Amino acid sequence: MSTKASNLTNATIANYAERVGQVYEVYDEDGRADLDALLKKLGGTVEYESDGESLHVDKVGRFTVFIPRFTSQRRDRFTIAHELGHYFLHYVVAKEAASKAFARGGRNRAETEANVFASALLMPANEFRRAFHEFGGDAWALAERFEVSPAAAEVRAQVLGL
Repeated sequence: MSTKASNLTNATIANYAERVGQVYEVYDEDGRADLDALLKKLGGTVEYESDGESLHVDKVGRFTVFIPRFTSQRRDRFTIAHELGHYFLHYVVAKEAASKAFARGGRNRAETEANVFASALLMPANEFRRAFHEFGGDAWALAERFEVSPAAAEVRAQVLGL
């Protein structure tokens, strides 16, 4: 069964993601998100497994993000942020009460929403714009600053019209 989309606009989702980072005070002076601190504050944990990426929510304040064993740290950060998108958009906002599992895969609106959330959480707009100008648009330097892939940095730049 696929996850039901929130049907919020991408701009609303991005603003929400950045607000989550601000409320939980996980950004450093450069806008880099400390996902470990965020997970701890939210009651989430990360476990490694041999197949796939997923989120298992027992209830608000208790959930597990599953990530593959053999992926890069930057990929893992995006996966964790993506699964946090599902947690906030498709569990918390949706006011789910029962435990629920979210498996990553496929291309649908709910997956796009989780990606928009992840991108904005990991690369907040104002800090990303500042860094973009500081680094002359160098995707590799941006990727290093925000601990994401160069491809993710390029997509964020495009979304922000840079």
